[in-house]
Amino acid sequence: MTAEAPAPVRAPGTGAPLRVVHVVPGLAPGGAENQIEYLVTRGSTQARAVCLYLTGEIGDRMAARGAQVELLGMEGVAKGTAVLRLARLLRRARPEVVHVHLLSAQLFGILAARLARVPVVVSTEHSIMADMLEGRPKTPALRATYRALERLATHTVAVSATTRERLGEWGVDQRRVTVIDNAVDFPALAYDATLRRQAREDLGLPAAARVIGAVGRLDPVKRFEPLLRAVAPLLHARPEAYLVIAGHGALHDRLVEVADELGVSAQVRLLGPRRDVPRLLNAFDVLASPSRDETFGIAIVEGLANGLPVVYAECPALDDDGLRPEWATHVPGALAPADEEDALRTALAAALDGAGTDGGRHPVPRALEERYGLPAMLAATEGLYARLLSSRRSSRGDGHDGA
Repeated sequence: MTAEAPAPVRAPGTGAPLRVVHVVPGLAPGGAENQIEYLVTRGSTQARAVCLYLTGEIGDRMAARGAQVELLGMEGVAKGTAVLRLARLLRRARPEVVHVHLLSAQLFGILAARLARVPVVVSTEHSIMADMLEGRPKTPALRATYRALERLATHTVAVSATTRERLGEWGVDQRRVTVIDNAVDFPALAYDATLRRQAREDLGLPAAARVIGAVGRLDPVKRFEPLLRAVAPLLHARPEAYLVIAGHGALHDRLVEVADELGVSAQVRLLGPRRDVPRLLNAFDVLASPSRDETFGIAIVEGLANGLPVVYAECPALDDDGLRPEWATHVPGALAPADEEDALRTALAAALDGAGTDGGRHPVPRALEERYGLPAMLAATEGLYARLLSSRRSSRGDGHDGA
């Protein structure tokens, strides 16, 4: 049994749906971008998205389904006028809440929202590490900029307890941070034997193939080259085994070279960006996530939602609250933490041996679905909007929304 859908959040004094504008660099496939799609298309607010650089595949999909998705445009001199143009857009839209996601949107969106006198500005932190922010090193200048932007926002959302701790390490006041877990669409991720057969045929995999799958950006932080090196001896020993990686990034050509160097090219599939990850998961027998720098670990939760055994190095979503042992009890063998190459290879071999040859899946723990299903995230986010608006009205003492 999953959490109920959130009660509609209404604008103060009108009874109309709350107006929310989400500002994001772009809506190409990604974990943060999926959350924005859920907030815009599945929540109770009157929400729209403004993309700074590109609408992307997710943005195009949202627009095709009737959502409002606008491109501000940041090419050339347009970048210099972006804050003013975005502020004008916000004055026309008159939102009660502007919700910004990722660093460039924080930079332009928070300033524009303040110029437009938007009552509440929420900033979600999706990708902060102890010494990096979205791949940028933690320099004094970046830290100072980030803290200044955070103080201009009304409140910050962290996507995990680990993210909240890292925000504290960057100097953010923990009283101004609320943890709202990322969400996954459990019904869309449920295992489907027909989709398994179709996806495997599309990938050109033999019917008896044993598939280790991975999903994520082809970026050093995701550690797909160490994964490939760890898996190579396993592929040599098991001709029926394959490694399938879905994702795009700068390391694609390097991974092709390494697969050739290790003599496993015929058993490796690099799929590039995919819009059908829920469908693709059905083709896997085991999911691998070797990254040691995760703010949440959404691909891992998606794998579990499909019933897959998952071998991972780090997953705040499971480990922050010490919940992994509880869930491992409900899903025997589904979680096998592994970090170094030998441990990763051993864990993947054991997971393959434990997985059924017919694509059978583990039951999805109810605790997992209740915590990370869409209703929980939507209710928490929209509830935060309501509390922040109520607090602002109380502090003003005049009942106006200030837009």
